[in-house]
Amino acid sequence: MLPVFPEGKPNPLQHANLCSRLVFWWINPLFKIGHKRRLEDDDMYSVLPEDRSQRLGEELQGYWDQEVLRANEDTREPSLMKAIIKCYWKSYLPFAIFTLFEAIFRVLLPTYIEDLITYSQNYDSSESGALTKAYGYTVVLNICFFTWSILHHFFFYYTQRIGMRLRVAMCHMIYHKTLRLSNSAIGKTTTGQIVNLLSNDVNRFDMVTVRLHNLWIGPLIAIAVVILLWMEIGISSLAGMALLIILMLLQSFSGKLFLSLRSKTAAFTDTRLRTMNEVITGIRTIKMYAWEKSFAELITRLRRKEIFMVLRSSYLNGMNLIFFDTAGKVILFVTFTTYVLLGNMITVSQVFLAITLYQVVQITGILLFPVAIEGVAETIVSVRRIKNFLLLDELPQYNHQLPSDGKTVVNVHNFTAFWDKESRTPTLQGLSFTVRPGELLAVVGPVGAGKSSLLGAVLGELPLSQGKVSVHGRIAYVSQQPWVFLGTVRSNILFGKKYEKERYEKVVKACALEKDLQFLENGDLTVIGDQGTTLSGGQKARVNLARALYQDADIYLLDDPLSAVDAEVSRHLFKQCICQVLHEKITILVTHQWQYLKDASQILLLEKGEMVQKGTYAELLKSGVDFASLLKKENEETEPSPVPESPTMRTQTSSESSIQSPQSSTPLLKEAAAKDQDVAYTLQDWWLLNWANEESTLNIMAYEKGNITEMLDLNWYLGIFSGLTVTSLLFGVTRSLLALYILVNSSQTLHNKMLKSILRAPVLFFDRNPAGRILNRFSKDIGHMDDSLPSSFQKFIQTFLQVIAVVGVVVAVIPWMAIPVIPICIIFFFLRRYFLETSRDVKRLECSTRSPVFSHLASSLQGLWTIRAYKAEQRFQELFDSHQDLHSEAWFLLLTITQWFTLRLDIIYIIFIGLVDFGSLSLTQILNVGQVGLILSYALNVMVVFPLCITLSIEVENMMISVERVIEYTELEQEAPWELEFRPPPDWPNNGMIALSNVNFKYSSDGPLVLKDLTADIKPGEKVGIVGRTGAGKSSFIAALFRLSEPEGRVWIDKILTTEIGLHDLRKKMSIIPQDPIVFTGTMRKNLDPFNKHTDEELWNVLEEVQLKEIIEELPDKMDTELVESGSNLSVGQKQLVCLARAILRKNQILIIDVDPSTDELIQKKIREKFAQCTVLTIAHRLSTIIDSDRIMVLDSGRLEEYDEPYVLLQNRDSLFYKMVQQLGKAEAAALTETAKQVYFQRNYRDDTQ
Repeated sequence: MLPVFPEGKPNPLQHANLCSRLVFWWINPLFKIGHKRRLEDDDMYSVLPEDRSQRLGEELQGYWDQEVLRANEDTREPSLMKAIIKCYWKSYLPFAIFTLFEAIFRVLLPTYIEDLITYSQNYDSSESGALTKAYGYTVVLNICFFTWSILHHFFFYYTQRIGMRLRVAMCHMIYHKTLRLSNSAIGKTTTGQIVNLLSNDVNRFDMVTVRLHNLWIGPLIAIAVVILLWMEIGISSLAGMALLIILMLLQSFSGKLFLSLRSKTAAFTDTRLRTMNEVITGIRTIKMYAWEKSFAELITRLRRKEIFMVLRSSYLNGMNLIFFDTAGKVILFVTFTTYVLLGNMITVSQVFLAITLYQVVQITGILLFPVAIEGVAETIVSVRRIKNFLLLDELPQYNHQLPSDGKTVVNVHNFTAFWDKESRTPTLQGLSFTVRPGELLAVVGPVGAGKSSLLGAVLGELPLSQGKVSVHGRIAYVSQQPWVFLGTVRSNILFGKKYEKERYEKVVKACALEKDLQFLENGDLTVIGDQGTTLSGGQKARVNLARALYQDADIYLLDDPLSAVDAEVSRHLFKQCICQVLHEKITILVTHQWQYLKDASQILLLEKGEMVQKGTYAELLKSGVDFASLLKKENEETEPSPVPESPTMRTQTSSESSIQSPQSSTPLLKEAAAKDQDVAYTLQDWWLLNWANEESTLNIMAYEKGNITEMLDLNWYLGIFSGLTVTSLLFGVTRSLLALYILVNSSQTLHNKMLKSILRAPVLFFDRNPAGRILNRFSKDIGHMDDSLPSSFQKFIQTFLQVIAVVGVVVAVIPWMAIPVIPICIIFFFLRRYFLETSRDVKRLECSTRSPVFSHLASSLQGLWTIRAYKAEQRFQELFDSHQDLHSEAWFLLLTITQWFTLRLDIIYIIFIGLVDFGSLSLTQILNVGQVGLILSYALNVMVVFPLCITLSIEVENMMISVERVIEYTELEQEAPWELEFRPPPDWPNNGMIALSNVNFKYSSDGPLVLKDLTADIKPGEKVGIVGRTGAGKSSFIAALFRLSEPEGRVWIDKILTTEIGLHDLRKKMSIIPQDPIVFTGTMRKNLDPFNKHTDEELWNVLEEVQLKEIIEELPDKMDTELVESGSNLSVGQKQLVCLARAILRKNQILIIDVDPSTDELIQKKIREKFAQCTVLTIAHRLSTIIDSDRIMVLDSGRLEEYDEPYVLLQNRDSLFYKMVQQLGKAEAAALTETAKQVYFQRNYRDDTQ
């Protein structure tokens, strides 16, 4: 394992004084560094002790465990929400008290400023005391503004940190649960779902802590506003407030609807991410089958369903925004229309108070209240999903420590168990055996017999139904599909143990890794990615074996580790590792290499989960057991693969850079609509205040003239007022829905472009980028673009235009205010640029430190059996926590610098407010009361809107990085076109002739050559076996034929140069049965025939031919039954048979085989039947499978050393092939030589007679 990350720089917040904390002065050094250069990981401050993942996770886990216990006692379902509240209510309560005082300040502020309006209305130049009092009020008001702003940001910051802590704690719990999931529980969830929980669901906690208070503050402020308006304008206020209450009730109802939509969207997202994870995992298979279009259509179809739900949620969110945009104006219209129609005359002070109070309600009750409902609704869905995951079954914790007498033993008595509890047929039935130190138990049997399940039973992974399993001693386990994680080769072998040079070198030598390590650039310190794509299958198998040997355990469970290596290495591993290093240990070996059974202490024969025979090799021979024929049987009892397959990853390379997103003309259309709407809003307020002003002037004139009464034209003023209100409403609806439609469809378009780009990317891209990084783009970044960005962008445009409108109105009324506005704007833009220099780097670090969290999760899921067998859960939990802490360092900085920036902008705006206030007082004699009311009400409103605008601008800026990251993946380097203008004939290749001339091949432009100057001719219909030591270039030869990377030199198939045709035209015409078989989630029908080209009859026939028909017929919906993720309810051998069925269906002239021996016999038999006239290339894992080939191709270090008929090569005692055969032992070598001789004379005799 890679070491836990070293401590970063000391966090200056720990030693900062109160003043520094209040104004975020302590973060200034980071801005200085960000101004000078690009920020790196080392510049981040270490996470605070109270924010550490382990501490937070264990604290919340404790409350959850208590809640589960209480729920069990009370026979009810546990509530995760209760556990969260009990854990965090004490730290959260102070912020509720501050929020209450903040609400009181907001409500009373309009009444306080009303005194300034009254002063302006009753202005008398002779009263100097009134002027002094007004100036005093203004000074106190601005000091209150300043204090409120500092406290607001301080409390807001700490509320955000509570959200961060809750998210971190929840992630810790999710990973903790993942390591303990039972195998039946793993079948109920998927990698995509867990990634979605970690990427999207937990993100709700970051914002819900901030929004939650608005649920009770919104109604409270609405009640306070009703009281104040009742005192001012009487019963008319009820008309407006009735409308407000109706709107708030509608928004509460929309919250329930949003809850339903969010649940459905999350389900679609889970499915899409699960499929995407499988595509990344099986990308080599998909490319070799030329199935990219099929999967693109599948994911696009899933995405279309998801985006439909996203669009509905967005429209609902848009309606809430429309309420915010228009409700204040409509309520104002209803209130004063009612007031006037009741025969009252409006005054400027009344209009001002109503406007300012409705603005307060508009922000808290109509904008933030529905946002809170939406946020809480989303959080409830997420908490429910996480709770359901946390309640999945766990694996019982077994203690395999030595008994008091110190004797190690494995004792299984009358063991019966089911993988699937609903299945009637047991996976294993009535097994009994005992293995003691120094004994080797060999477990053999056909595919699906239950061999891996037997090891699962010893490990405790397979829960017993009856019987007993006693395991005393420490276990080491080697999985059938080799598992490596991100780290060095050495860390993969040590696996947390202390490095001891002598012991380490002994293990490396026993596992035949010395030569392989010499070829690696940095030896055993070379960093390999998840799944170790830089290593061959055989090298990964030997690294796994070395890991087990280095543990020096008491019991060794080896699941067919010899099948992935060639014959020479296989013999070396058996003699050196199993017979020598492990000769004093308890060893249980699952194998298909029956030549080693003679050395086993006991042999256990399994068939259909039952023990057929047990005894020594001699005893079983006496009983008449024919090992060779037994291993050829293919009884297909379903046997789950240990764990779902996980993404292929290679050494991480930086691809997290952001690129500039291209400009689009679409937002201009939306912005124009927004500007028109804002103009209508401003005109409406201006008209109402102008009306009040005219009414006031008329009253004064009437008073001066005596009894002469003059009336305004009520119809005229009401008509214009109504027209402006309706215009505002129409513009609001148009802008909101148009903007959301454009933004959500942009997200859909970018997703599809990224998907297309990913599927067209060369295999090298997937080797170099961990699956977690790629999935991060499709989960977190696309999630931002779907949900957060459209809403935040729309709110930002709206609040930004409101700020611009206010400044415009103020400058229009008091022109000299343009003088301070200009320097204030200059300061603002320079401050913003200074902030963005650091902010962009911090956001980039946040994105790059997030990806390892997902990669670690995906890797752990695949190696779950291995991690649990070695009792390494704690070490992997610590590594996960260290990944989380590194991400928390970046997130902590992001929160801090955001509040640093918004506080300074608030101070700038408070200066502007002060200038407006003092300017209004100074020019009282020039300005009319309506103008004073307008600029003060607007300035007061923007006092609340401005920080929101700045916060939204930063939110949008940060989320645009997600857009940039997605666009970066739409511009990846592409492999050659799938189709070219020149298309080969439909029946090409009808012969199957392959010719290679001076072919050199490497996986990357800067990588080493893995095939060197390869020249060979393969005749039509020829059967060629490809042999060579592990790492000799056998798989690279296949990669060159499929053009997984472009080869140098020339490759012809039936006289057509492969580089002159499209990749799909080439790959569709060759069939392959890969070494690592891939089965995708979906139906068996879709796995066999994704393009629906074959009839049901053809599919059933091919399933019968590969002996899978009985198994598929037993499934509930037969071929239409959905397979579990990665086909984990099929054994590895059965998956290979599915691949064989695909090959038979394709009916191509060229077949390439790269399989383990577990299904060799059946596959070889079917190949002889079905592909007799085809060209067949077989990568040999056992020499017996290719000894009857027409010719043998011997590769060594990427070069073609020998190429001739098997018998001819065996006549040359100096040939590499002869030496390989002799290493199998005299008896087998003689048998293979005799077979080769018979085939040679039959073939030559037949040729002679023709």
